[in-house]
Amino acid sequence: MEIYNTEEQQVEAIKRFWKNNGTSILAGIAIGLAGLYGFRYYQAQQLGAIEAQSGQYAALVEQVSAEGTDKATWLIETQKFIDTNKGSSYSVLAALLAAKEAAFLKDYAAAEKQLAFVIATSKAPEVIALATLRQARLQLEQANYEAALKTLDTTMPASFVAQQQELKGDVLLRSGDESKAKAAYQAALTASEAGKNPLLQVKLNELAHVAG
Repeated sequence: MEIYNTEEQQVEAIKRFWKNNGTSILAGIAIGLAGLYGFRYYQAQQLGAIEAQSGQYAALVEQVSAEGTDKATWLIETQKFIDTNKGSSYSVLAALLAAKEAAFLKDYAAAEKQLAFVIATSKAPEVIALATLRQARLQLEQANYEAALKTLDTTMPASFVAQQQELKGDVLLRSGDESKAKAAYQAALTASEAGKNPLLQVKLNELAHVAG
């Protein structure tokens, strides 16, 4: 403002500036406020959706453990919840639970479908590992040994390696390959904490006659 010589010139300059730029300034302020409150509204909406999903999932858990629940009907309702909330952690948890119940009903195809969804959807390596092990156990239960070994042929977090190798040994033993089964059990023993799995040592002892 020092380039102007009088207060009147300064006032007139301010008036001209506001006349030429006032609308755009106000629009910028309005957009900024709208963005701020819009973001807060979005956060509130997201929180509300998560709370709703949590409540619905809790209701499914309570329902499935209740006496007299029709599991087939429960599975249908759970699938609706999963389809509606795809991408959320609760859909993954619901799919794990649905896989467990489907397996109890011996609907192995439905159980594997749910576990495949978990493996494809979850971003947590531990959850993926858990679903992978369960899927391999289902395949073993159905004597689908080749599929089970293929399922287990993946990298898992260190805390799951012992379970992975032991299950691989179970599959190989059931398929008749005692030598490879023994090697898998030994790998499981190496990866496990000492004394934490006495059954694994029993399995190895039963294969003591196998060379390797």
